[in-house]
Amino acid sequence: MVSAGELLIATPGMHDGTFDRTVIFLLDHNEEGSMGLVLNRPSGIAVTDALPVMATLADPAELYLGGPVEEGTALILAEPIDPALPDMHYMRGGVGLFDMADPGEVDSSGLIRARVFSGYAGWGPRQLESELRAGAWITASMEPSDLWSESDDSMWARVLRRQGGLTRFLASYPDQPWLN
Repeated sequence: MVSAGELLIATPGMHDGTFDRTVIFLLDHNEEGSMGLVLNRPSGIAVTDALPVMATLADPAELYLGGPVEEGTALILAEPIDPALPDMHYMRGGVGLFDMADPGEVDSSGLIRARVFSGYAGWGPRQLESELRAGAWITASMEPSDLWSESDDSMWARVLRRQGGLTRFLASYPDQPWLN
């Protein structure tokens, strides 16, 4: 139904403040649960203020809100020069995740680029499958440009449009249809 390395796109009916019009990169999905990062929620906080050790490599230099779980935890999505870098977790499509338990241990010289997130999106066992069956999410293939896009406001619509078929029409769904 869904695999790690794919995108989850929130359907237009999801109007909660956390996941409204989000695009999530699914890092892990197994019988114990699922974990991903919201790709299109910049926080307005500079990385230099939140995690100075990553300031020179963060692209863009803004902290992203990865999801509502462990919001105080810094996670770094990174593209390493060497994909076998031992400190990387959840390697998918040439990118992986650094656990920032000890930010002083990160050797940013081994990275091509990185994006810093606060928190992540998480689901318990079978929770994501249930949400997929209920129609809360659309799954899509990830393209490398999705991970590093700076057009956060248009990402949701752009990813929907490239799905083709009837799904592409959801990209023009109004923000507040009850006002039309």
